[in-house]
Amino acid sequence: TLRHMRHEMRWSFRGPLDDALRADTPMILCAWHQDVLGFLHYLCTHTFLERRRRFTMLASRSFDGELTERIVSPFGFRFVRGSTGKKGARSALRGLRAALESGGSVVIVADGPGPPAFRFQPGPVFLARATGVPLYVARLQARPQWIVPRTWFRMTVPAPRAHVALFSAGPLDVSGGVEAARERAERTLHRLGVDIDAHLYLRRRAPEGQRLADRRV
Repeated sequence: TLRHMRHEMRWSFRGPLDDALRADTPMILCAWHQDVLGFLHYLCTHTFLERRRRFTMLASRSFDGELTERIVSPFGFRFVRGSTGKKGARSALRGLRAALESGGSVVIVADGPGPPAFRFQPGPVFLARATGVPLYVARLQARPQWIVPRTWFRMTVPAPRAHVALFSAGPLDVSGGVEAARERAERTLHRLGVDIDAHLYLRRRAPEGQRLADRRV
């Protein structure tokens, strides 16, 4: 099924992530809740077809976290379960740090585990500063796509044979104050969302100097 979906969809990549995933170095990778279904499909395809990277993902202790773990674990993902409380958050960060120090990479849903949507949480910044591992952010949207009703983060689902765009940025600057670094990461994700809308719907040309490669993968 993954092979079929990968060849039937048209993919556009802009930014460093597609190349960075092929390098044998740890990374911290963040995306919004809204994009997580298509984004996990992309990462599962990468691990399943290329076997190049070990991912550890932060998941909440809720039913949603349990469901995500059951679906994605067969593709080689490892999971660290955490919560919004101080004790749960510290435990989760320790688990993610151990994964990075063992040579793996980490995936974090940046606006989780609960509302408000599209607010970058400080956890990835703390983790990047503590470990020195580069922080990347990405957005993934498709045309056409469906929006799942009654989801607080407005989950999107790429339609069959859709044009899927994955735009990324990084490594991000996490120096200075934690709040300043968090705001920079949040603004970067918002900017990537605007750029994806322009690419998929407004058909504007990519700014000079930015990598834009449309291809089937």
